[in-house]
Amino acid sequence: MKLGIITGVVWASKKVKELDGCRMFILQPVTVNGSKADPPLVAADPKNIASAGDRVVYVTSTDAAQAFDSGFAPVNASIVALVDEIA
Repeated sequence: MKLGIITGVVWASKKVKELDGCRMFILQPVTVNGSKADPPLVAADPKNIASAGDRVVYVTSTDAAQAFDSGFAPVNASIVALVDEIA
């Protein structure tokens, strides 16, 4: 699991059926201290829990595809939780 901050929204007029109703965000990976960790990426939000500016936990690879209720979606990154605070 990795930390990121939502910096934008991606609008897609056509999606595969597994992504129907799923929002897509531009996500900036960050370290625990909040500094940029990697280049921005697009992440799916299968549970529709995030919005612009939120700090989130995201997963990549096979875990990202399995974050969907159907058990599979053709994505490389998925948001799985909101971060309230880091202690």
